[in-house]
Amino acid sequence: MKKILKQYRQILNCVILFLLLCAVFFLMTVNFSFIGKKSIHEDAKTYRTRHCLVFYPDSKTGYSEAKNLCKGVKDDRIYDYTLIPFGDYYMVSYGKDRKYFTDKQYQSLIIDDLSQEGKKIAADYLRYSIKKEKPELYYNAEYLSSLTADRLDFSKVTYELKEESLICRFSEFDLDVSVPLRYLQKALNMDFGYPQELYRKPVYLDPDPEHPIICLTFDDGPYFWSEKKNTSSEQIVDLLYRYDASATFYVVGYNLENRDIWADHQVYMFLRNSINQGNEYGSHTQNHPSSLRDLSTYDEIREEIEGPIRFMDKMMDYEVKTYRPVGGEFNDDVLAAQPLPAILWDVDSEDWYSRDVQSICDRVLGYDYESGDIILFHDIYFETAEALEKIVPELVNRGCQLVSVCDMLTYYGIDPASISYFYSPGYYE
Repeated sequence: MKKILKQYRQILNCVILFLLLCAVFFLMTVNFSFIGKKSIHEDAKTYRTRHCLVFYPDSKTGYSEAKNLCKGVKDDRIYDYTLIPFGDYYMVSYGKDRKYFTDKQYQSLIIDDLSQEGKKIAADYLRYSIKKEKPELYYNAEYLSSLTADRLDFSKVTYELKEESLICRFSEFDLDVSVPLRYLQKALNMDFGYPQELYRKPVYLDPDPEHPIICLTFDDGPYFWSEKKNTSSEQIVDLLYRYDASATFYVVGYNLENRDIWADHQVYMFLRNSINQGNEYGSHTQNHPSSLRDLSTYDEIREEIEGPIRFMDKMMDYEVKTYRPVGGEFNDDVLAAQPLPAILWDVDSEDWYSRDVQSICDRVLGYDYESGDIILFHDIYFETAEALEKIVPELVNRGCQLVSVCDMLTYYGIDPASISYFYSPGYYE
């Protein structure tokens, strides 16, 4: 009997020793920093980098991803819970497929409505998505004009935050439209930590050769010399947007800076609205001399071209990438002095000559367009604005894509900085 009891004691001692060793091993390998914490988010407050990461508690799930995300962070404790500060909010991640936003109280962030500005941006991305995914519907001017924020029924739209985008579900169109939060934060009055930047609607260029890429360009504006609220320049900008068209405006510096006409904030709001709606701006010289070729020095030529460039940079934080010489005239001296490539044209509407609505329409619509063609207008004439009421929807219905010069150049893989002047994709230096 004594022998049996002794054996039992030996077995029990071995079991106790084994359990003690297991306990020591457990204490040595498991992180207990979470004990006593009021919130698993507390660790995040100790980080100061863009990717302040906290993973909790330790597990195999997501561990390798966590190690990569934590590179460069001095406190590199690894947990499986991810918290990334986005401005006034956090993005929470439990792996690649489970991500959501919380506020500073760690409550899940829900967006169930948009401001009017936000709806306008969502409508921009809807038209972009339709052109890309359902092009058979897109080339219809009447249909396009119905896809603006003021004509869409947003009561049927639902929203879901997914990573760094807001998914807008337009059930009417059977489309989930992804809108980057970086462009919505101002419209939502929510700071997600993105730098403020000038929004420009997204532009998709259809590669189908049946849909030629056409550039509408406008010289000599903007036109502010009017007591009417809607000047010809404003009318043209809003008309283009109605049909999801974009254009390039070659502006005269004197017109932008003449404060006898509009105040700074009015000019800023006009330009911001136009750029938001997809348009591009270029230089048409500071004082519109009869010809750059008549200027005698390198510095005079360059100063004329750079006037509007400096204005757009200072007023709008906007980078001008092309210019148009007055009358399309240039020579070797002008080419040597110009800081940007000169953009010419294939079709002249001659609106400056006829000042007649029907003549402008006949001339522009009578042309058989090829992809890359550039049309010259002037936005300082009300007759031009009126003619475009017919021209723009007609070109859309023909299947033309009306885009800015730089969007067209990008499509053809042409870097503006690599050319001196440009007429069309088949003819440039």
